Amino acid sequence: MLKVLVVDDDRLARQGIIAVMPWAAFDMEVVGEANSGERALEILQDQHVDLLITDLAMPAMSGLDLIRGVRTDYPHIWNVVLTFHQDFGLIQEALRLGAIDYIAKTQMEQAKMEDVLERIASRIQQELSQRTLRSSGSMDAWESNVQASLITSGKTREAAICRELLVFIALEESVRLGQPRECPLWNREQLYEVSYGIWAVENPGKDVDVPMDKQDLIMELERNGLNQGWMILHITDRQLTEHELLRRFLSAYREIHLFYDYRADMVLYTPPVERIHDRHPGWTDQEIDLLREKWSSLFWVLDDEIFESMLEELEHFRLPLPQLKTVFYAARMNWQRIVPDELSEKLQPPGSQAYWMDWMEWLKTVRSLLGNKIGKSGYFDEIQHGVMKALAYIDRNIGSDIRHSDLANEAMMSKGYFSRCFKNIVGKPFHDYIRDARMEHAMVLLEQTANPIFRIAEQCGYPNEKYFSRVFRAQTGMLPSEFRSFKARG
Repeated sequence: MLKVLVVDDDRLARQGIIAVMPWAAFDMEVVGEANSGERALEILQDQHVDLLITDLAMPAMSGLDLIRGVRTDYPHIWNVVLTFHQDFGLIQEALRLGAIDYIAKTQMEQAKMEDVLERIASRIQQELSQRTLRSSGSMDAWESNVQASLITSGKTREAAICRELLVFIALEESVRLGQPRECPLWNREQLYEVSYGIWAVENPGKDVDVPMDKQDLIMELERNGLNQGWMILHITDRQLTEHELLRRFLSAYREIHLFYDYRADMVLYTPPVERIHDRHPGWTDQEIDLLREKWSSLFWVLDDEIFESMLEELEHFRLPLPQLKTVFYAARMNWQRIVPDELSEKLQPPGSQAYWMDWMEWLKTVRSLLGNKIGKSGYFDEIQHGVMKALAYIDRNIGSDIRHSDLANEAMMSKGYFSRCFKNIVGKPFHDYIRDARMEHAMVLLEQTANPIFRIAEQCGYPNEKYFSRVFRAQTGMLPSEFRSFKARG
């Protein structure tokens, strides 16, 4: 049973949430309520809680401050934000602090309460799955999470005798998993297998004559071949010397952070303590959509600062690889309308064995390709930016009637001059570009949704199904229904 604490300075709102939510249907139980952040922290000292639902706007201690305190003292607790205002910046800050979801009070009456709790329960389940908290076998996932939090807070953990650790994480299927055991730099008693493909060495250098200067250690690791096929972490956080807790944190680290931290030229990596402890909450659909929109537009192609800022933003978000791929799936379709067919292969993202450093190189290559195509037009930066604004406008309004005058106004040009500039920069007339964008959007909807054809026509900006089908067939050689059947057959 998941224990829930509801925090809101509005008594009626607080009690209303407690009364209307079908907690038992999702194996949840409200074990407390508080009218302030201070009172919530008092309750947490005596009452075990798994899920905290807190209002953002409260006097004295805000919901954000409460989440900060809970994340520090009770890292096992999941946080959900309750707010009257869907302020993206405020909600995003809460999510970055560890909140797994948010509930808008203004939507409570329209939404089914079952849907709200189902979404929250699903996010918790997804987070547990991502961090392999179920890999303990017979131990229940909820129980595992609670035990981890107790260990972290020091309530069940015995005094650690390990000062530091070297952790070896296998990077390839082909690596010899027993290789760390064969290394003469430590004895067998210091080494143990944390999880499949993860080994740890306690107190490297103890009882073995190995110099512990970092550079000397790196040279010894290279000499013994451990710099190939392994990510080696140097950990000095004493809390992580408890074996079960170490297993869970390192499994989570391998799932998310290793992809972003790995560098081919780095032998020994000392991760920040907060990165090893970070539960790294999942990101909302709104945040993913915002990232996708930014990369679909082409402003980052023309501006070095914007490009570097967007790279930093992606690395900060640390999306799991499947989500990272979804960000660039739609963006890549926009890029392909500009890059010549013979170069479109270079727009394919890196393979499954790649790391973030490879993705950054790929994005730099894509930027160079797009920049060369746009730069050949010979127009001033202001004109190029105007056309980029028009492209972003098309992407945002693909399901609406897009008029020539709207695009010209967006680009701040006359209609005639805009048409000429657009064709010279993008490589095709704007109405052809819009048609291609709508066709690609239609293909995605036909393949990934069960929406009827007339509805897809509306979503792609066409006034009726008949006209949409005629255009679709002219471009693809198939009717929309035929295309859907073809994709369904695989």
